[in-house]
Amino acid sequence: MNPDHQQSAPRARVAFITGAAGGIGRGIAEHLAELGYSLGLSDISEVALQTVANDIADATGVAVSARAADLADRQSIQAAVDATVADLGGLDVLVNCAGILKDARIEKMDPAVFRQVIEVNLIGMLTTTAAALPALRCSGSGRIISLTSRAWLGNFGSTNYAASKGGIAGVSRSLSLSLAPDGITVNCIAPGFIETPMSNSMPAHILDRVRHSIPVGRVGRPIDVARAVAFLGDANAGYVTGQSIPVCGGRSISGSIRKDTVSA
Repeated sequence: MNPDHQQSAPRARVAFITGAAGGIGRGIAEHLAELGYSLGLSDISEVALQTVANDIADATGVAVSARAADLADRQSIQAAVDATVADLGGLDVLVNCAGILKDARIEKMDPAVFRQVIEVNLIGMLTTTAAALPALRCSGSGRIISLTSRAWLGNFGSTNYAASKGGIAGVSRSLSLSLAPDGITVNCIAPGFIETPMSNSMPAHILDRVRHSIPVGRVGRPIDVARAVAFLGDANAGYVTGQSIPVCGGRSISGSIRKDTVSA
């Protein structure tokens, strides 16, 4: 064959993940890398982010573009998305995973803290999505996946966090309608209790109570969330949009305590 007429090989599917240095974000990045994705990774901690990026690149050999960004800083988010597109040749999947948690009872809630949680979790998700849209429209099978939380159903002391996560769910439903003509699906994943280094620092008796409140009898792992992301991010998942998928072991539809823990 004449070399001048050879077609270049199709590029790998590209995912951009915020909060990639955290327990769930890292789990998502590792799983997508195992599936052959090229990765754009972002997190507020540059040192932790580079560690994750290097570990994944060394373990899998996939292309990784990593750039620290603050969800409250529109310019830094835009720069991180632009770097991913430039380094990896495009963007197919956006995973909005980053967020902060600063719970307090409403009577003790500092309005500035409430605004900070909304700014990072909700406005940051919108900022990142807006930055990624031009590249996602060029994909032909763009996917936006945002992590909400079981907390949006109502958690004690989680007024600001629940408001931010409920807002993400509502925004995603609206975006799913407006972006459907562009071939872009928009969905949420609502994790329940997921085992991470942060959750493992909780007192043992609290962890035991949590385990007994989950119908499947165990806490979740980052890979449980990552597999749901992989399904929604697939190019063939174009008929699922506007949905919030709980990954919680059945806890969102159960009582607070499993039946087998109650004495007869």
